[in-house]
Amino acid sequence: MKKLLSILLTFAMVFSLASVSVFADDPEPGSIYITNYTEGVTYEIYKLLDLPTYNADAEAYSYTVNSDWATFFQSGPGADYVEFDGDYVKWKGSDDAERVAGFAKIALKYAEDNGISSVKSSANSGDAVKEGSGLRFSGLEVGYYLVDTTMGALCGLTTTNPEGVITAKNGAPTLFKHVQEDSTNQYLDVNTADIGQEVNFRITINVHAGAQQYIIHDNMNQKFNYKGISKIEHLNPSTNETKVLQEGRDYTIFTAKDITPETTDDTTDGCTFEVHFTEAACNTFKTNDKVMVYYKGMLNRSANIGNETGNKNTAWLSYGEVQLETNHVETTTYTYAVDLVKTDAANKLLDGAEFRVYDAATGGNEVKFVKLEEDSTGKITVYRRARADETGETVIVADGKVRLVGLDNGTYYLEETKNPDGYNILTSRQGFTISDGNLDAEFKDGVYSKGSGVHVVNKTGSMLPETGGMGTMMFVLIGAIVVIGAGVLLVTKKRMSMIED
Repeated sequence: MKKLLSILLTFAMVFSLASVSVFADDPEPGSIYITNYTEGVTYEIYKLLDLPTYNADAEAYSYTVNSDWATFFQSGPGADYVEFDGDYVKWKGSDDAERVAGFAKIALKYAEDNGISSVKSSANSGDAVKEGSGLRFSGLEVGYYLVDTTMGALCGLTTTNPEGVITAKNGAPTLFKHVQEDSTNQYLDVNTADIGQEVNFRITINVHAGAQQYIIHDNMNQKFNYKGISKIEHLNPSTNETKVLQEGRDYTIFTAKDITPETTDDTTDGCTFEVHFTEAACNTFKTNDKVMVYYKGMLNRSANIGNETGNKNTAWLSYGEVQLETNHVETTTYTYAVDLVKTDAANKLLDGAEFRVYDAATGGNEVKFVKLEEDSTGKITVYRRARADETGETVIVADGKVRLVGLDNGTYYLEETKNPDGYNILTSRQGFTISDGNLDAEFKDGVYSKGSGVHVVNKTGSMLPETGGMGTMMFVLIGAIVVIGAGVLLVTKKRMSMIED
C-alpha cells in the first residue's frame, strides 16, 4: 500500500493561456514541471479529473471525473472531498493544507488498492525530460493531476492548463547516530568503556511530513550484545513537545534470530535489530520533526583492545516504496589494556605477587577481573574486566608480567595483597591512569624497559645475623677473653695486696 513521505500539496489552478483566453473546448496538451527534484527517484503522474472546458480569465474550471476514478469520487472516499453538479465536480469543505493532504493520501491508497496505473512515469523512457534544475512531463491532457514519487513523497496536486509547476519538497530523511560517554553523559561519535559495561546509544532521524515505510536498521556486530530499546521519542522542535511512542501501536521491533531464536520477527537483512514504524506513526511526522531511538548494548569479551580499530556500531534508515537508504553512520567504542610488571629494585622480574584493583586510593570499589588467557603451564597471562554478574578473582603476576584488558579511561589503584617471598609488600595503593590508549610494557632482550606499562617495584633489606652462625661464635669468643682477662687482673691485684701487707 502506498504511503507518503513528504507532502507538498499545491492546490493551484492558476496559469496563463495566450492563444485561448476565454474558452477552450479542445485544449492543447499541457505539461507538469517539477523543480527541485531528486536524482534517482521515480516520479509518477496520476490523472484524477478531466478538464474539458475552462475560462482562464474568469478562473472557471469545469472538471469531470476521469473514468478510472469514477467509483472513488462517486461512492468511495473521494466523495467526502468533492460534490457533483450534474457531470461536473467541485471541491467541498475546507481547502486547508492538512485536509488537501488527507485527500491526496487516500487517492494514492485507492490507486494502489485498485490497480490504477499512472499516466506517465519518469521510469519510462520519454515520459519525462530533465530541463534545467527540474523535470518536465509533456504531452499531458489538461486536467487535475496527482504526483507521487518512489521516495515515498507526494509532490503535489496541480492542474495543467497548459503547464502546472510543482516545487518538490520531498527531501530525504537524514539519520544520525551517537554513543554516550559515561564520564560526561554527552552523546558523541566515540566513547570509551569497560568490557561488560552497558553502553547507551541514540539514533536521531530528521523526518519529513508524510513519512513512508520508515525502517531503522542497526548492526551491533559481534563486539556488542544487544540489550534492548529503552524508549523512542517524537520531538516537535517548534513547540518543544516530546511524545513517547508505544511499541505495538507506533512501531514493531525485529531482532536477529541468533538473539531471540524463538521469534518469528526476524530482521530483513540479518542486522542486529530493526524498528519498523507503523503507517499511523508515520502520518504524525512533520517536516523538521525528530524521532529519537535510545537503546543499549554491552561491550563483550571479544571486544577489540586499543585504538587501532575500536568497536564499531552501524545504523541506517530505509524508507519509501522502493526502500531507499540513508548513509550508513557509525559510532566507535574504545576499551584499553594495561601491562602490569613486577620487578625488584634492579628491574629483575619477580614472580608470585598478587593484586586487587580499586577505583580510589583508599576505600572505594574493587574493579574485578576474571581469567581470559593462560599459557601452556597453566599460568594466567591475561585477565579481563569482569561483568557485573561475575565474582572476580585476585590478579596473580606470573613470571613478572600480567595483562589487564577491557578498561575504560580513568585512574585506578593497585593494592598488593601478597608479596613475592623475601620482598617487602607495598604499604599503600599505587595509582595509574588510562587516557585514550593502552599502557603497554616494553622489553629489550628480556629486560624490562623503564617507563612502560605499570611498573611495581618490591624491595628487600640486607641479611641480618642468624642464630648459630659465625657472628654468634665471635660474640662468645670475645666474651670468654673478657672474662679470663678480668680473672687474671683480679688475681694479680690480690697478690700485690699480700706483698704490700
